[in-house]
Amino acid sequence: MGMKYLACFLLLLLPAFASAEEAAAVLADADAQYARREEPGYVQKAIEEYTKALSIDPNLYEAAWKLSKAEWYLGKHSTGEDQEAIFQSGIDAAKKAISIAPAKCEGHFWLGVNYGFYGEAHGKFKALSLINPIKDEMNKAMAINENCECGGPQRVLGRLYSKAPFFKGGSKSKAIDWLNKSMELCPNDTQTKMFLAEIYLDENKKDLAIEQLKAILNVVPDPGWIPENKENKILAEKMLAQLEKK
Repeated sequence: MGMKYLACFLLLLLPAFASAEEAAAVLADADAQYARREEPGYVQKAIEEYTKALSIDPNLYEAAWKLSKAEWYLGKHSTGEDQEAIFQSGIDAAKKAISIAPAKCEGHFWLGVNYGFYGEAHGKFKALSLINPIKDEMNKAMAINENCECGGPQRVLGRLYSKAPFFKGGSKSKAIDWLNKSMELCPNDTQTKMFLAEIYLDENKKDLAIEQLKAILNVVPDPGWIPENKENKILAEKMLAQLEKK
């Protein structure tokens, strides 16, 4: 009888194992689509596959936070009214990731990132209202893993302090401090260097800005961030050309 019950128990588990395997396969396909995100249509395919993986396994953390990241990329490369809805989807996916695994950093990080872009798309007053929530999520991410997403929280805080008005805590010096902390953790990140270059230009520190822009051109890109690095290198070349004319 014991073997019979064991056999029945194992049969009951088979659908769960099959679902887990199917979700993992769909997740892998989504990752492959996202890797080609700079090509037309591929980020949308990735979003569809991450969503499908979550429908198969609602507790698949990797699918949830990567869906939030993919929504961010799509929103960033979209225009007009679509942006707000896309970033809202990114917020929803990040909240899903946090509900699955609150003690992991990626959900908090991408929630904060999507908050920031949603605020910009929605308007000035919404952006101001989201400053503290963004700080909260970045602090949570750093508390879990200081080097979450390659110095990501420090990078976001640097950008936040550089753009926030003084009455909301904005400070160029704090921004530079946070960006330097991010660079210590992730020396080859071109986005951090770009943010620093922009601040130095705002402060009329042309030589320091040029130093960062030239460094961007010499970076060997992280395989996971090739499209973003390519965009920053194109922008750095344009900015350097303009600075040389002055």
